[in-house]
Amino acid sequence: MAQQIAEVIRGWLGWCPDQQMVRMKTQNTGIPVDCQSAFPAQDRNPASPDPAGNKRNPPYEHTQPGYLLTGAVGAVALFLIVMTIVAGPEPVSLIVLCIMLFVLAIMSRLTVSVSETALHLRFGPVGLVRKEWPLHEIISATPVENPWYYGYGLRFTPHGRLYNVSGRHAVELLLASGTKFRIGTDEPEKLAEAVRNAIR
Repeated sequence: MAQQIAEVIRGWLGWCPDQQMVRMKTQNTGIPVDCQSAFPAQDRNPASPDPAGNKRNPPYEHTQPGYLLTGAVGAVALFLIVMTIVAGPEPVSLIVLCIMLFVLAIMSRLTVSVSETALHLRFGPVGLVRKEWPLHEIISATPVENPWYYGYGLRFTPHGRLYNVSGRHAVELLLASGTKFRIGTDEPEKLAEAVRNAIR
């Protein structure tokens, strides 16, 4: 029901998949037509096969290591291990060590991928923390640079939630609901282009 209402609103407001603010009407009735029906399926889905059977835009996937985060947490974990060996096991030290190892397991790297239907995000090799957004909900993708104090991990910023493991570069995404969020990456231009190609 909500999707049908959204399509009606998009039709009357003139929002279309190519992101051009045009009011589409039929020649005879003047009634706005469905934006999706106005574009051939091949134009709406850049990952669909071409006549030769090859994908025009292969899925995007990139993993960014969190060097600083891994180094800092790893150094603390190593220090605690050495202290445990030298001074003997202490409950507090063991608890902190477990926390550090857990952080390394879930926050040591960030994998971002763009499939034919969604934008996917996964932290760490374990993949315990993950998120995905359907492509039809994404309006735009813009390369940005975060201030240094935004930090790493899952953070709340004035520009929405930030998912980041390293560096200051990111891509800011705008959803149809008006919600913004940022994904940290060392390939901001490539990720933004991949998302824009996928949502056209």
